[in-house]
Amino acid sequence: MRASRLVAFFSLSFIVMAFVGCSRDPNFKKQKYLESGNRYFEKGKYREAAIQFSNAIQVDPNFANAHYKLAQSYVQMQAWPNAYRELRRTVDLDPDNTKAQLDLGGFLLGAHSYDEARATIEKILQKDPNNADAHMLLASLHGAQGERDAAVQEAGKAIALDSKRPQFYVQLASLQSGSHIDAAETSLKKALELDPKFAPAMEALAVVYQNTGRGADAEKQLKQAIEVQPQSLLPRQYLARFYYTQNRKANAEQVMIQAKKDLGDQGGPYRVLGDYYASTGDLNKATAEFASLTREHPKDLKVKESYIELLLSQNKREEATKLNNQILKENPKETGALFIRGRILNMDVKYDDAANTLQAALKYAPENAFGHYQLGFALSRTGDLGRAEREWREAAKLAPEMNEAQLALAQLALTKGDHDLLRQTAEQLVKNLPSDPRGYILRANAELFANQTAAAEADMKQSITVAPQNSLGYSAMGGWLVGRGKLQEAQTYFEQALDRDPNQLEAMNGLIGIFVRQKQSTKAIGRLQQGIAESPNNDAYYTLLGGLQATNKDLSGAEASLEKAVALNKNNLAAFALLSNVESNQGSTDKALATAYKSIEANPKSVVPYFLAGMFEEHRGNWQNAEKFYQQALQVEPNYALAANNLAYGMMQHGENIDVAVSLAQIARQKMPESPDVADTLAWAYYQKGVYRLAADLAQEALRKSPDNALFHYHLGMIYWKDNNPAQARAHLERSLKLSPNSSEADGARSALGQLG
Repeated sequence: MRASRLVAFFSLSFIVMAFVGCSRDPNFKKQKYLESGNRYFEKGKYREAAIQFSNAIQVDPNFANAHYKLAQSYVQMQAWPNAYRELRRTVDLDPDNTKAQLDLGGFLLGAHSYDEARATIEKILQKDPNNADAHMLLASLHGAQGERDAAVQEAGKAIALDSKRPQFYVQLASLQSGSHIDAAETSLKKALELDPKFAPAMEALAVVYQNTGRGADAEKQLKQAIEVQPQSLLPRQYLARFYYTQNRKANAEQVMIQAKKDLGDQGGPYRVLGDYYASTGDLNKATAEFASLTREHPKDLKVKESYIELLLSQNKREEATKLNNQILKENPKETGALFIRGRILNMDVKYDDAANTLQAALKYAPENAFGHYQLGFALSRTGDLGRAEREWREAAKLAPEMNEAQLALAQLALTKGDHDLLRQTAEQLVKNLPSDPRGYILRANAELFANQTAAAEADMKQSITVAPQNSLGYSAMGGWLVGRGKLQEAQTYFEQALDRDPNQLEAMNGLIGIFVRQKQSTKAIGRLQQGIAESPNNDAYYTLLGGLQATNKDLSGAEASLEKAVALNKNNLAAFALLSNVESNQGSTDKALATAYKSIEANPKSVVPYFLAGMFEEHRGNWQNAEKFYQQALQVEPNYALAANNLAYGMMQHGENIDVAVSLAQIARQKMPESPDVADTLAWAYYQKGVYRLAADLAQEALRKSPDNALFHYHLGMIYWKDNNPAQARAHLERSLKLSPNSSEADGARSALGQLG
């Protein structure tokens, strides 16, 4: 008996020692971590899986399989930069991992890195010319670059290689749907023949039916998609969106109420109803829903932050700030709350503070698209458009579905004339929001830049087709026709836009522009008055009317219209600025100054009112008050060029600190490099510092842009005098006197000429 026990003991000891030996083996440890990560991954616990895969990589940094599984975990967590990094590492370590290369190619395609995506795909096809997935990815690349025929041809190759994949037919249909709708329908039906329960094909077929006016068939397909995927939120969202576009809002709401009941116990989906209300603009219901969810799920910070965002969207800033501060008090590094603080600072026009807060938050969460978007917004308002573009591009790369980032990039592309960027953002908007006219309008602009007139016209028409009750398409078509000189047709479209939305300012501007162009100012004023009768609370229309009346020298009428505009909207800075100028032109600087003071009272966080007050105080000869207001303007916006320029010049005129004046003039020059007045101010500042050569270059630039400006000639003449160039000095001083013999600088010019002999 003792012998058998002894044998058993030795056997057990051997097993234990063998296990201990294995556990110390790095290969054993990394495999254990990998297996553990796989188990978590299969259960949908992606964060826990990522930890285990990371542990495996710590044991062996060159463990390609763990890098790939970590990349897949990050994809599920939507941590896109991390996923991209791990895919890159996987491919470097294991060039034969075709699946990783395909995933990487998809990432590059989504990031619009088309050249890199093509190189990755070609590398796969060199090794395996019959790789169906690679051919389909190449088809997607052709489609993204607008090469539709090549895209369809390449998709055909993929299907020829693997004709049993329903997803391939769905992808082919997406390429065909733009111009071959019947072929797209056939492809989707083929997908459903292969797999009658393939929900993506049903969802895509519903879109085809909806776009061809077959609403009942579209509805049927979406209901079938819900039946085959009862635990999936996506087909329910598609059905709700379908009902909403069909103006069946009660049906759409009921779908999402039912979705919350059916799926809400799974965690995140309990917020689906609130998200639906927010997406459809029903802010009251959205706010009530998220207020309720905040009480029911007090530990869910994402729900609480969504509630705060809704409060901000309704300008309930004090309540939102209080709730957000509570989060940060308990969790100072809670990135969502930090990003919201950055947004609040942006709303408070504290752009530098916003940028600092957002940059700090992005160190903790560099993959946060909202943070990059808000940082881009802050930077754009400080005039740093280069960095703003980089942040918006990063936001769009991280979250292509973020329409705010796409729209910001599109507007920047229009400003810069960047046709490629405009087309990319427009294509993404069309993909994100196929029933929204804005994507088609922006794509039409890109096509016009490329002289693709027929395509542009087709997209303009499509913007109306997808949303016939939306005024934007009609207004855009009107603007396009104006550009082609078809004013009568444009007028019709502008009126159609205003029929759908009497407050459509762009359409009204276009219509008034036609009348002014035709020298029909009476007709323009009459149409505006009609618009005001239909929309009596539209302050923008009163502002536009006041501007027209001022142009026609009807200053009393302009004053009345602009007073009405600011009474309706105390935040209408354009109306305040116009009103103060009208009052000044009527000879009442005191009245103009009083209007500027009212504007400050109504808009204490806006820079323009302080600048206006400073300008009118300076006009009255009260430099101390003017200086105070210019300084206040710069406290609100430190890089506000107009205030910096006027303050710099005034300080020089009053013998104040020249170094401060130079610094202010340099700020103005940086922000307004094309302004001759700003160039002249900096030239005069350099003159005061004795830097005559730099001063001369700037003064010459100012004169090239404004050759008959007496002050500019005086300044350049004085600079040449000090720089020992008497002939040029005399020429410019004499020219200054000829242009303005009674100016405040005239005595100085005569004195200098006398000393020049």
